[in-house]
Amino acid sequence: MASLYRKFRPDSFSSVIGQEHVTQTLINQLQTGRIGHAYLFTGSRGVGKTTCARIFARAINCLSPIDGSPCGKCEACRALSVPNMDILEIDAASNNGVDDAREIREKVNYPPVHGKYKVYIIDEVHMLTGNAFNALLKTLEEPPSHAVFILATTEAHKLPATILSRCMRFDFRLVSVEEISALLCKVYDAEGKRYDLDAIKYIAAAAEGSVRDSLSIADMCISFSGEKLTYEQVLLSLGGVDKSKIRGLFSAIASADCGKCFDAINELAISGKSMGLIAKELTFYARDLLLLKTAPRLVVETDEHIAMMKEDITTSTTDFLTTVVTLFSSIEAELRYSLSPRIVLETACLRACKLAITDLAAVEERIARLEKKVAQGVVASEARAEAPTAPTIGVRMTAPMAWGKVISYFRMNESARLQTLVGNHSDVEVKGNDFIIWCGENYLEFCNQSTLDALGRAFAANGIGYKIKVDKRAEADKDKELERLKQMVGRDVKINVVK
Repeated sequence: MASLYRKFRPDSFSSVIGQEHVTQTLINQLQTGRIGHAYLFTGSRGVGKTTCARIFARAINCLSPIDGSPCGKCEACRALSVPNMDILEIDAASNNGVDDAREIREKVNYPPVHGKYKVYIIDEVHMLTGNAFNALLKTLEEPPSHAVFILATTEAHKLPATILSRCMRFDFRLVSVEEISALLCKVYDAEGKRYDLDAIKYIAAAAEGSVRDSLSIADMCISFSGEKLTYEQVLLSLGGVDKSKIRGLFSAIASADCGKCFDAINELAISGKSMGLIAKELTFYARDLLLLKTAPRLVVETDEHIAMMKEDITTSTTDFLTTVVTLFSSIEAELRYSLSPRIVLETACLRACKLAITDLAAVEERIARLEKKVAQGVVASEARAEAPTAPTIGVRMTAPMAWGKVISYFRMNESARLQTLVGNHSDVEVKGNDFIIWCGENYLEFCNQSTLDALGRAFAANGIGYKIKVDKRAEADKDKELERLKQMVGRDVKINVVK
């Protein structure tokens, strides 16, 4: 029994899906008789390049084409439906030498046997060597009137500019999930296979725009499933991850629950899922949430999954979702080559948890929700329980903690003299709203205005909300100290009330 992608290969332009911009142009050329001598079909794998080349090769030789497609009944169509000398398919991956190009150049002058045109379909043409391209160049530029070249490639950027300039280029696009889903439904109906729409959509999405891949996956799922193809059977067949489990991991990240993150990763790992697949599915889930939040019409999911995602987008900001997509898509290479991919994924999840805490937009949303609840009469205790934990300016902390931050600030931002002064001092105390610096011999240095200004900058930069005061542990002659201080700073000062 033939594979599905061979059994259902299109034999007319009307049955090619997702490439209307190509098929319509080729049909118009056929109907007007403006057949070119060289074409370049480029695009991703499995989107219809070789199929369209075969249809076009038969259509330009058909004696009575129907809507631009070969009729399949005339003498020429019957002769060209089997291997023949008029439509030659060449695999450039294995026939890429200069001798192969010279052979084409020598044989192209022979006229066709059954039809009007002799068509050369060169697949994976980017694999030709430089010398082979040079040998083919003149023939491609001015071939005999009966010769048509169709070059197919997935990497058009590797072709020399001299080749590109001599071809009529057609770019084949990836096929949408909706179009592939509709095709799979027709294929399964023709095969007499029952199915769930969720399973069809998952197969279509897994193909990533390739029709051939989708039919290969569908063929495998037929062999795996029972009487009816279900979503769960497709997941098992492809080794995919259930959306609900990915949602559980994302919810743990969004709520900054590191323990739940480890539990979710462990559960997925036990079920045999690779770390790369988990990261990929998590990236796609965050992307779908971002689309649902900004462009819901682009989301291709079942109603059940969309309802599930709508619960998550209310607690996730656009900035957070964008950061999560960027973070987990950037670790793909690291996961592939790491000796411990699980540690890489767990570390990325912890970093994402930290982003969930420090995301300012998320904090603003939480505050807005709290204000709404307070307006509705929600008790203060509940509001306090949901309040953001991010630090704010004016936070109170212990004297050693505050002084440690001040010392770090001075080391990074102040002069060497001030670094030494502050770094060698540790006698500090907090009383109420006052932060007291107890001094001995260096009392006057701390009372210097430049030092006090620097201390003020350090306190402000670290969100320390205490008032700075400078005092001496030992009793001293205040008048004498005041006089000395006045001479130093050039103005009247007060010892116990400083800034």
